[in-house]
Amino acid sequence: MRPESPRRAPRRGRAGSAGGRRIQVPSVEARVEPPEVVLSRARRRATVLAVLTAVTLGAIGIRSAALCVSPHDQTITLGSTQRWEQMVLKARRGSILDRNGDPLVVSVDTPSVIVDPELVEPQERGQLARRVAHILDAEPDEIQRKMSRSGRYARLASRVHPRIAAEVLDIGHKALFVESDQRRYYTEGELGGHVLGFVNSEGEGQSGVEAALDPWLRGTSVLLQRRRDRRGLDVDRLRDVDRVSSAGMDVQLTLDRRLQHITERALDNVMERHKPVAATAVVMDPRTGEVLALANTPSFNPNALSEDAEARRNRAVVDAIEPGSVLKPFVAAAAVEEGKVQISTLIDCENGRWRVGRSRIGDDHPQGVITVSEVIKYSSNIGSAKLAFMLGAETYLSYMKAFGFGEQTGIELPAERTGRMRAADKIKPIELATTSYGHGITVTAVQLASAVSAIANDGVRMKPRLVREVVDEDGVPALVREPEPLQRVISSETATAITRAMVTVTEKGGTATRARVPGFNVAGKTGTAWKIKDGKYSDGRIGSFVGFVPAEDPRLAIVVIVDEPTVGSRYGGIVAAPAFAEIASQSLRTLGVAPDPELLPTSHPARRAPPAIVAAPAPSVRKTIAVAADERALILPDLSGQTMREALATLQGTGLQLELLGSGRVARVEPEPGVPVHPGTPVRLTFN
Repeated sequence: MRPESPRRAPRRGRAGSAGGRRIQVPSVEARVEPPEVVLSRARRRATVLAVLTAVTLGAIGIRSAALCVSPHDQTITLGSTQRWEQMVLKARRGSILDRNGDPLVVSVDTPSVIVDPELVEPQERGQLARRVAHILDAEPDEIQRKMSRSGRYARLASRVHPRIAAEVLDIGHKALFVESDQRRYYTEGELGGHVLGFVNSEGEGQSGVEAALDPWLRGTSVLLQRRRDRRGLDVDRLRDVDRVSSAGMDVQLTLDRRLQHITERALDNVMERHKPVAATAVVMDPRTGEVLALANTPSFNPNALSEDAEARRNRAVVDAIEPGSVLKPFVAAAAVEEGKVQISTLIDCENGRWRVGRSRIGDDHPQGVITVSEVIKYSSNIGSAKLAFMLGAETYLSYMKAFGFGEQTGIELPAERTGRMRAADKIKPIELATTSYGHGITVTAVQLASAVSAIANDGVRMKPRLVREVVDEDGVPALVREPEPLQRVISSETATAITRAMVTVTEKGGTATRARVPGFNVAGKTGTAWKIKDGKYSDGRIGSFVGFVPAEDPRLAIVVIVDEPTVGSRYGGIVAAPAFAEIASQSLRTLGVAPDPELLPTSHPARRAPPAIVAAPAPSVRKTIAVAADERALILPDLSGQTMREALATLQGTGLQLELLGSGRVARVEPEPGVPVHPGTPVRLTFN
């Protein structure tokens, strides 16, 4: 057994061993610094820290001041994006009214249903989506998908009915709310679409009156700012913001909604009968230059724009065409006014063939020696060319300019064409001849309406206009346009002589007997021109008719242009004259212009009106309009139970002054049904 090792003695102090030797380490006592030393060192450290803090804060202050005084654009943009939201407050766009104050275009508030997805709990999305989808008539899955989006805003439905929006709000969920936006609503659909035009998604006018008078209609827009929190939610709630903007002004047109209906329906009939590429009509009051109707087909509905740009072309102002023989009355008017001929002067029309230089011109209806009046009646190219040569190029073309050709009319519609007319010092003899009967010169439908109105207005041409006045939101007129005479083109005597010659065009033997209107003398002129395509004459024709009625006291000047009819005749007297008669007869009746009894059909049994249009004796009251026995009044029909649309369709074109009260179906008619009434009589329809 090993002996037990002896115990080591405990260490004292710090000792160690090296090489088996024990080293004694002396003890060290802790040094205690005086308080003055510690306090001095702390003060030095605090001073350094204070200096560093002051320098840092000073640098920050200097930089902040620099940013405030002269901030960087990027800094401003970033700060605004994070803290501020800009909102453009657009004013309510003004309404467009017809001459009688009937609204054609209005701005309506259209609600949109919005959801805040962050406020919809995941477990309730399915049930909430089904309830909302049922009200909106939408797919629940689609609604739920929108409610599951990230962010704070999702549009569930746009432009809903106010009643539907109210039903959504009645759900009472905090995540659902409604925003109102303005929508442009065209009350009559396609009616007057080319005149009214349309707006884009930003509410800016793109065509028609909407574009031409956009500065008046749109009002003032205001840029507002509101603060947002870190989550992007609005901090400021702006109230009564509508008060800071100025609403757009209302525009009253010279257009008559009733005559516009009549004109468009007449063009639709032309399209159905002759299948042309397009058709255009302008109705003007020759005494004032006011455009009462302007229509084109094909047409378009501004409420539902299509991609067909051709349908949106306002051909009455943007299409410059060769007019053909409708120009002949103006040539004759210039020759008579200059004293070169009288209306009874004889012109040798060379039996329909005449050489001009190396070329020949001919007549469709060959004549020998005829009067100037018969040059218009039979539409002689040779007679018209000889009148132009009598005048000379300079005088003839100066009269054409005086009638308004070759320059814009100034009508309140965008993109109006000037047309083309050769210079007097450069025109060749054959070109002067062809220009006299409407080839080698281009004009617009509005120019033609203005020119023929000058003859109808005793030789004075009025400035064509489409706008009557513009009024602000308080009803104070800001712009009033009165009838504006431009110049006297021909004397009253010359105008009367040319009018008598134009009346013969619609009489027996003339080229436009289909333009006659029972009870009225019609002054007019037909035209048929070759159509130009790609700079060359093609096989297509343009048939036209211009005229005014009543010839003795003109109330309406009408231009009808039919572009390339493909079914039936292509002559203006066949394709355009009947449309003129339709527009004129219904418009005169609507305006309450009484016919001349001497010009009405006689009471001979062979020419008596069919029994179907004679009023039935009491007590049986007809449901449709009937003519009184004396043919000077209408029998008011029984409209009981008809809808407003049906009642208006029945009374369309009667000339009665209608007053509509209530809604629903007709409950009462005043005067009583069966009573004879004359055009212009007030008639009250009460609906319930």
